[in-house]
Parts: sequence; C-alpha cells; structure tokens
Amino acid sequence: MANASRKLSNLEAAILAEIEHLGPQTAFQVRRSFADSVSLEWKGSAGAVYPAVARLGLEGLILTSEPVGGRKTRTLSLTRLGKTTLEQWATDAGAASSVGVDPFRMRAGLWAKLPRNRQKALLLALEREIRRDLEAIDASLQSVDRIEAVRVDLARQVQLTRLAQIKVWQERGFDHMAYG
Repeated sequence: MANASRKLSNLEAAILAEIEHLGPQTAFQVRRSFADSVSLEWKGSAGAVYPAVARLGLEGLILTSEPVGGRKTRTLSLTRLGKTTLEQWATDAGAASSVGVDPFRMRAGLWAKLPRNRQKALLLALEREIRRDLEAIDASLQSVDRIEAVRVDLARQVQLTRLAQIKVWQERGFDHMAYG
C-alpha cells in the first residue's frame, strides 16, 4: 500500500498521468510515450521506468493485469488510490508553480562568466536550437490530442520566452536584466 506521507517522484507521476490520459497500457507503451516526447528530459529509460512501474504496483497505485495467451505482456491501469494520488499530485499548487528543474535556467548564470565572443556564439547556437525545437513543436501540435496539446503548447511558450530572453542578452549583454 502507498505511504500517504511519501510524495510521488515526477517520473512516477508522469507514469500515472500517461495511464490516466491514454487508458490501460503496457510499461513499454508508457516508456514509448516518454521516448516520443518533445522534451529531452522525459525520455524515460527502461532502467528508470520499469522499476518505477513495479514500485507503483507494490504501493497499490496501479493494477497489473495477468498475461493473456502466450504473451507475457501485462496491461497497467490506475487503481482508485492511484487516481486519488495522481489528483493530489496534479493539484499541488506549490509544486506545480515551482521553477523546478530547468536546464536553460541552470546554465544561464554560467553563460554570464564566458568571454563576450563565446557568449555571442553560444546565444546564436541557442537561438538556432530553440527555433528548430519550435518547428518540431509546431509540427507536433497538428497531430496530438487535446490533453497533449496543452502540454505541448506550454513547452512552446517556454521556448518563446527563452528566445525573448536571448534577444535581450544579445542586445544588452548579461550585465543588464530584462526588467527594472
């Protein structure tokens, strides 16, 4: 049974969310959803996903079906406790509004220490990468369902904000903040 005081990891919550969103799936299908994500951070290796699925099963958050026929494939579905736990995770306003792990933000302070010529080159490279990412995001918006479209559009907005900040750094350098 789930420990009520233990919070879900982001990976565990993402697994529950994928099952809730797409319905009963195999662990492989859940892992494939992560692999197909536009986010590099959500690739979900087998070494991370399968143990998390096992943990969620032991804690009573997901139910694993018995294999059917000669195949060993098991389908995962949320239990009532899994749905309740996922809803609690999803509605935790403090965690949802946290700046959290952001690879751009984590590196940006270090960019300010680079020599100006390296900063310029990096900012151009970042701009190219983000524009390429936006093209992929825009293309994916054409083929996703309503739930995934919300997620993808948020990723798009983050990338647009990053582009705006890069423009400020290109014009003013890192010594000037975009506000104030």
